[in-house]
Amino acid sequence: MSCKKGSPKTGGRKAGTPNKVTASMRERISALLEEKWDDLEKAIEDIKDPEKKARIMLDLMQYSVPKLASVEYKDKDKPHTLQDELDADSGLKTRK
Repeated sequence: MSCKKGSPKTGGRKAGTPNKVTASMRERISALLEEKWDDLEKAIEDIKDPEKKARIMLDLMQYSVPKLASVEYKDKDKPHTLQDELDADSGLKTRK
């Protein structure tokens, strides 16, 4: 039976409720990493190629350090950047 378009949601998961499989998998991965952390550190230390070592470290960092999104401010009447807005608020001359 289908609902009319625009009808409120009924049943199912509440918004923001994590998927059970995803939550279970994250717990298992966390437990594995905790158990094998010393082995992982040793393996990274043994890597001779600095570029490869840096890539691995950066890949691992995404799980502990949140990525920042860039922000762009747009005014329909006057196009300018967020930096221009901050400069204006601080009394500095805007860049051209």
